Amino acid sequence: MTDTSDSNMSKVKYHPQYHLRSGSVSFYVEGTLFRVHKYFFERESEYFQHIFEAAGQDEDGHSDRAAFRLNDVKASEFERLLWVFYNPRYMYDEQPKDHWVTILDLATRWKFPNVRDLAVRQLQKLDIKPVERIILYDEYNIDKSLLLPAYTLLCKQSSRSVEDGEQLGMPTVLKISEARESAQRVAAEQGCRSPTSADAADEELAEILRDVFGMSSG
Repeated sequence: MTDTSDSNMSKVKYHPQYHLRSGSVSFYVEGTLFRVHKYFFERESEYFQHIFEAAGQDEDGHSDRAAFRLNDVKASEFERLLWVFYNPRYMYDEQPKDHWVTILDLATRWKFPNVRDLAVRQLQKLDIKPVERIILYDEYNIDKSLLLPAYTLLCKQSSRSVEDGEQLGMPTVLKISEARESAQRVAAEQGCRSPTSADAADEELAEILRDVFGMSSG
């Protein structure tokens, strides 16, 4: 992120929703000016706290001509982050997965821990395919215990596609195979004939997965 003043204001457009008269800090993103309340950034983000402290007088976002320039984000993405602060909470559940993934990405990069937690909570509510959820949560280093239902579904599947295996990666595939084998042994010990991992009790399979993936049991 580079904080610098815009040199060609004639070509700039003002965001129709997030260029507020009462705003106290300006951001320039992809030719669009945003003016919002600095309070949210100072309160929520250690990253922006440092940015504001290091800014020079002519590049501190106090006006549109001294706007912070955000070069590593699209205007539509920045808009989604701002949406978190300016929209009613009852609208959270109406947003699709891509919306929350964008918010998760920016909150992670820019150190908005509370916003990141919100994005994770909302993603938890959405119907996401197990493989897709595992890949997403691994990418953003989200608590593995939240993936227990996804791992359980994969363990109980009779087969898995080559594409799924390639997406998950060998380490995860091997751990799922290890959990399946352990679950089959447990089912066999309980008297199941031709046991599969799906025959193991949910509680037992969950315990196996926690052990294999190193999850906390809390």
